[in-house]
Amino acid sequence: MTAIPRVEVVTDSLAPLPSADWRRVVQLGYVAVVVGFGMFVAWAATARLDGAAVASGVVAVESNRKTIQHLEGGIVREILVRDGDIVSKGQVLLRLDPTRVDAQGETYRNQLAALLAQETRLLAERDGATALSFPVEVEQRSTQVAVAAVIFDQRRLFETRRDVLQRNLNLAESQIEQIRKESEQNTSDMATARATLENVNKELGPLRQLLQRKLVSVSRVMPLEREKLRLEGVIANGTLQTQKLKERLVEAELKRNQVLADYRQEVSTQLLDVRKLLSDVRQQLIVAEDAQRRFELKAPIAGAVQQMRIFTVGGVIRPGDPVLDIVPANDILVIQAKLSPLDVDRVSPGLMAEIRFPSFRYFGTDVVRGTLRSVSRDRLLEDNTNRDPYFAAEVTVDRASLPAEFGSRLTAGIPADVIIPTEGRTLMVYLLDPLFERFNKSLRER
Repeated sequence: MTAIPRVEVVTDSLAPLPSADWRRVVQLGYVAVVVGFGMFVAWAATARLDGAAVASGVVAVESNRKTIQHLEGGIVREILVRDGDIVSKGQVLLRLDPTRVDAQGETYRNQLAALLAQETRLLAERDGATALSFPVEVEQRSTQVAVAAVIFDQRRLFETRRDVLQRNLNLAESQIEQIRKESEQNTSDMATARATLENVNKELGPLRQLLQRKLVSVSRVMPLEREKLRLEGVIANGTLQTQKLKERLVEAELKRNQVLADYRQEVSTQLLDVRKLLSDVRQQLIVAEDAQRRFELKAPIAGAVQQMRIFTVGGVIRPGDPVLDIVPANDILVIQAKLSPLDVDRVSPGLMAEIRFPSFRYFGTDVVRGTLRSVSRDRLLEDNTNRDPYFAAEVTVDRASLPAEFGSRLTAGIPADVIIPTEGRTLMVYLLDPLFERFNKSLRER
């Protein structure tokens, strides 16, 4: 049989006691822990940690991208740029077929010349001119068949109307002259009758006295009496005729003046209508010439071409349709950031900001700086939903702080992170704030 080993039990009374040196080490350890903890608390209560509001956003430009459109549209004749091309301000991007707008412009110019020729003829008729002198705009286009025909017609019409007016005036003048001659003859006849009557009266006076004395016969006196009555009738009729001739003369003069007045009234009415048409044609010509100038689409700003929508020569651009976009070059760069509602109370316009671009692998020590330019007055929502509310912030980029390798690659649309330094706080406050906040929300009766 195997022998069972004997186990000796040592009682507590027989265990060795720690030495005094060992107790001293433990005490020193306690002291070190307390001192270290105290130093940590003191450091946490005094050391300040920098605060910051962090927001994500994208790069934009101050003036935003420009969408190139054409008001009237047309047929593409020539495409001079492609996506990614760098263009300067005023550079031709695309040309349209000018046939239609050129034809419209030529039509309006011919209409303008024709109306100017008509206006010249009417002004000459109004002012009583004897010849036409057309303005420079008409003379310059006199080689055009349509304009030359208008000039010829206006000259012939001017001469015809002038001759008709002159004949009517001559007729009126001849009538007036005839009446004046009749008036003169009537006046002469009356003067003769008065003189004869005076002689008859002189001869008749003594004869009447002799007749009363019966010294002469009645047959001697009666012929003179009849002559006297006849002459008095002639004078009375002449007086009446004089009044009638005066009325006829006034009527003839009025008729002559009316011929001239009707002529001038007709000219004035036509002149008013022509000038109204001239105003309309001039406005239409301005529109046509503007369309002619815009058959070339030019870059309004310097920048890069993006999102070309027209690729086919001979294709049709509808009125108002976008053709391409231009992203401005060397414009002020702006970060359009989304700021958390929890950070908005700690930032204000004018604060400096640090900007980082996640898409660039950049390990340099230089910091891209910017300035917070504005913060929206109210929160915004993504896609008009109640999710992800934010405050819109704009940060302008300091180009002087951009690394050289960023210059040509930093364009609109690149993502960016914005760090806006805010007021710092101690580590103690940082650690205890959640506890105090939780404590403030607890112990509340429902």
